[in-house]
Amino acid sequence: MNSVIRLKIIDSTHKFALRLIESGTSVSECAIVADYQTDAIGRCGRRWHSIPGNLFVSIVKELPDYADLGQLSLTTACAVRESIGSYLPSDRDLRLHWPNDIYYARSKISGILLATLDRWLVISVGVNINPIPSMDSAISITEILETSGVKLRAPTHLEILPRVSADLEKWLSDLKNLGFFYIKDHWLRYINEINCKITIKNGRESLRGTFSGIDNLGRLILEENGRSMFISSGDIFANEEAIAVRYE
Repeated sequence: MNSVIRLKIIDSTHKFALRLIESGTSVSECAIVADYQTDAIGRCGRRWHSIPGNLFVSIVKELPDYADLGQLSLTTACAVRESIGSYLPSDRDLRLHWPNDIYYARSKISGILLATLDRWLVISVGVNINPIPSMDSAISITEILETSGVKLRAPTHLEILPRVSADLEKWLSDLKNLGFFYIKDHWLRYINEINCKITIKNGRESLRGTFSGIDNLGRLILEENGRSMFISSGDIFANEEAIAVRYE
């Protein structure tokens, strides 16, 4: 595993990583992990709920020259899904949610945020190990194990970190050596909304159509009236009513 910078408390590991790069300090590949975040962010600037004991890590890597950000995003999701699944009695209900969230059944268990700066890639990962009382739409490894009937202990955030780092390295190697077609094929096995009518919301803009797949850049393909639209970012909603609910 890359060198680890462990912080007790920080505003955001993602922001810290970007500040580290911006400072001009000699940067090397590393993992920045915190016990608690005071101002964590998710995609589109949303707040990420930081419950002590959960994993908050930003992994700084040299920007690969063999893939673009969309491909790296989906590859990271495959890696984190595998990491979480290794602690569960079954990963059957562990699903991927475009562009890079991981859900257990219909509840969110992990979120991922990627950014590039200069020649560096920042991969920030949050995994719910402990419950988040304020969020009905979230689930944790602890809750899954408690309801599974098996006697397994949830990992600590420091125990799961080496697994996430190792799985990420493995999947990035697969992307480089086997190509994005391999990642894409695996990713599509675990997506719920494929071939379903969905609404994509990005800011004030909404698009509705059939989610027919992803292209070779990791963009979502939305089909409507014989027209194909290629979407790089946004939030998926399976029904219009869900848009009215705060989406984290």
